[in-house]
Amino acid sequence: MGYSRISYHDNFLSGKKCVFCGSFQVCRTKRGYIKCNKCKRQKGSKLLRRELKIILGFYLQQPAYRLASDLGVNYKTITRVYQRLREAIYHVAELEGGKLRGEIELDEAYFGGRRKGKRGRGASGKSIVFGLLERNGRVFTKVVNSVSADELMEHIRQHTKKGSVYFTDTFRSYRSLKRFGKHHTVSHGKKFPKTKNHINGIEGCNNSLEMSVCRTL
Repeated sequence: MGYSRISYHDNFLSGKKCVFCGSFQVCRTKRGYIKCNKCKRQKGSKLLRRELKIILGFYLQQPAYRLASDLGVNYKTITRVYQRLREAIYHVAELEGGKLRGEIELDEAYFGGRRKGKRGRGASGKSIVFGLLERNGRVFTKVVNSVSADELMEHIRQHTKKGSVYFTDTFRSYRSLKRFGKHHTVSHGKKFPKTKNHINGIEGCNNSLEMSVCRTL
């Protein structure tokens, strides 16, 4: 059976399209499946509604365990979808974002459950996220294996424009930053005046990221 122009027009106006190829040439089968007349793939309407609810839950930052309970699905299913969504967002950001420039703040954050022993740099069993914030602009974050000078400098070289102005704390791995541009350091142990010499932006971003990740676990 052919696809009518009226249905195509209605789907276009209402935003109904194939979740696989993006075509508006979709219809409902007798079994209740949503089928695409272009790529010929189909998906059950019940499954599709559930997936849309999971995406909405991710957008609203609902914890995975709570959403799993509300939808009556396995907790691991929700966490798997959440992880895929995070990966998709990361890859889109990688493709769309050029190099950061201007005044850039840099810092690392440590993600993981609370454990006894050392906190922050040097803590064991935690994931390290390196963050770069372009003031009045974009943010770049990357999970790194270590906070060695070689690894951090490589990410800085790849994702920032040479000649920028960098703001960091006094961590030793940042000492060679002057080869890329001007480098200003902030001492956390001292109370500094209200000037540009701070990394409040990236620290606030890291805190928000940590809270967001914790809420969706």
